[in-house]
Amino acid sequence: MLQEEKLQQFLDSALQPPAIKTSEPAERPNSPPLYSSPLDRAIDRHPLTVAPETPIAQVLALMNPMRVSCRLYGEKPHALPSPTKRSCVLVVEDNRPIGIFTERDIVKLTTVAACAVGLTIADVMTRSPITLKQSESQDIFTAIFTLRQHQIRHLPVVDEDSRLLGIITREAIHEALQPVNLLTNLRCAADVMTKDVIWAPKTASALDLAELMVKYRVSCVVIVEEPTQHPQRAIAPIENYQIPIGIVTERDIVQFHALELNLSEIPAARVMSAPLFCISPADSLWSAHQSMQRHCVRRLVVVGSHGELLGVVSVTSLPQVFNQSEMYGTIELLQQAVDDRASQLQEANELLQQEILERQRAQEALRQAHDDLKKQVEERTAQLLESNELLRRDIIKRQRVEEALRRKQACLKNQAQQLEQTVRKLQQTQTQLVQTEKMSSLGQMIAGIAHEINNPVNFIYGNLSHARHYIKELFQLLELYQQHYSEPVSEIREAAAQMEVDFLVEDLSKIMSSMQVGTERIRQIVVSMRNFSRSDQSNIKLVDIHEGLDSTLLILQHRLKAHGAHPAIDIIKEYGNLPLIECCGGQINQVFMNIIGNAIDALDEEIQKGEWARRDGKNLPPSNPSSPVTFPTITIRTEVVGGDFVAIRISDNGRGIPEEIRRQLFDPFFTTKPVGKGTGLGLSISYHLVVEQHGGRLECVSEAGRGTEFAIEIPIVSCH
Repeated sequence: MLQEEKLQQFLDSALQPPAIKTSEPAERPNSPPLYSSPLDRAIDRHPLTVAPETPIAQVLALMNPMRVSCRLYGEKPHALPSPTKRSCVLVVEDNRPIGIFTERDIVKLTTVAACAVGLTIADVMTRSPITLKQSESQDIFTAIFTLRQHQIRHLPVVDEDSRLLGIITREAIHEALQPVNLLTNLRCAADVMTKDVIWAPKTASALDLAELMVKYRVSCVVIVEEPTQHPQRAIAPIENYQIPIGIVTERDIVQFHALELNLSEIPAARVMSAPLFCISPADSLWSAHQSMQRHCVRRLVVVGSHGELLGVVSVTSLPQVFNQSEMYGTIELLQQAVDDRASQLQEANELLQQEILERQRAQEALRQAHDDLKKQVEERTAQLLESNELLRRDIIKRQRVEEALRRKQACLKNQAQQLEQTVRKLQQTQTQLVQTEKMSSLGQMIAGIAHEINNPVNFIYGNLSHARHYIKELFQLLELYQQHYSEPVSEIREAAAQMEVDFLVEDLSKIMSSMQVGTERIRQIVVSMRNFSRSDQSNIKLVDIHEGLDSTLLILQHRLKAHGAHPAIDIIKEYGNLPLIECCGGQINQVFMNIIGNAIDALDEEIQKGEWARRDGKNLPPSNPSSPVTFPTITIRTEVVGGDFVAIRISDNGRGIPEEIRRQLFDPFFTTKPVGKGTGLGLSISYHLVVEQHGGRLECVSEAGRGTEFAIEIPIVSCH
């Protein structure tokens, strides 16, 4: 019965989607270019390390934080482990790595009849791990080559004295090599999928699955409908194909082992992850990458037209084609083509100059001949007329040739200008892709934070009602004692007087109510963070505009509050009755973030100039007494326009925007902010998302001294 309760708690906790980790650093003005692929971006500087004499049980607890969060009632609490699950532990001595212990080693331990009770990490670790020395000549592609050469998933990094600096994993390399390859739409899942897949029936036990992983050295087993043969590799004729229904990974086995469950009694149907996320072999690798991001999974099952198992595509196989070097190799080829074309144009211009010189020399010779002919006009009149006619024809021919040469030169100049415009457009597109990737990473980071906060908050929130009930019963028991033992002994009376029992009873109820209100507030914040960080940024779905606005305001709440001499910025919501609209929720949230953030920047600039001030906890009026509003304010209005569009108007009562600046607001790279504080792409990308992506309208209405309003109109029914 205890085993069943542990299993159910693990399955309940597994329903929460995993957080997506991102290690992409914020862009700095002096940061190195992306094409350099520095090794530092992929190094985890804080790996999990233990001493050789550490007990194996303590190592398992450090690698599996769920061992504490899933503790049953009545069990003794363990020491709190690291809040992040780790796939490996480095064994160090004098800060030098002497061994490594991974999840695959844990799976091996589960297949041994006698468990590793009483052993230390030095007894089971893999000794003398492969390491990489950090130097200026080493880059991220050296780490990729080392991982592939030795077929490992963890690579410790050491300095010249072999002291540990950090660790590199394939996941970290995959995140460091963003943005993804532009050519992945030309590659399909069949090019990189693992065809030799280990499968097992749903009646197999978890111990059988662990033994299969150890035997074939794989990290997952696909669960299929009951086969006619014993578990084997997925190599079968079409009439005997297997239908996949679930999947079990090494991490699942590790987590069940951490719960101290009997793996031989747990069927695969109970532990497998279902339903499966499947793709066809003809799907592009970009589609596979987006599907993994959308469903927060690391593996996709490749199935045929009949639903049969063909292979598996994992996130570790994607870096082979999601390679940054291929993208920049393509850009270098384009640049080389431009250079070659420019070189050809230069050679053509030199030939034209030579031809022009030759024509000028010919004309000079003709003029000289004409002068000579004039001297002989009396003697050779007939010959002169004939020669003049020939010369006239030759001059006309030369003029036509020169005109053709001028047209050709103009055409070549026009082509050179077009090539230059193409290069600028490529640079602009690349910058916009980087900005979009930053917003995507921000959404993923917020989603991960919301998930990590949600688990402990739900645990506290779920236990508050029980705690309130237990306290109520204790109070009732205390009242019964007071009723039946109205004259307690002197020692109890002194203790009750010292503790102030009546005040304790009254104050404890207030404390429980405050805790209830606090946990409710945290849950509302987590819901708003999840709404803002939608994972369906490229999918058209029904979206509540008010929900997106509220989520954006919650993310920017820290910039709206008063602090020190900085007054608070008031938010006025005049929401209309809006229907759900068909749009990409994540992209619309990005537009709200850009526009509201710019409004806050404008008001902050006026506050720094002394337009508003704060004293004794109150906002003071601006220096301009004719202003109708006496405090910095952002107003958001929503309404339905014409029955087909939803209008969102975001306005502030700042100084406004002059006409010469307002004409350039939506131009790429145009900004009035100081260097390092703005890229000039926020409003340009917002205009692209609203107008080109959703078929809507984005306008700015502003006058100097009268504030600024941005009007967004989005069709209720998507036109795409």
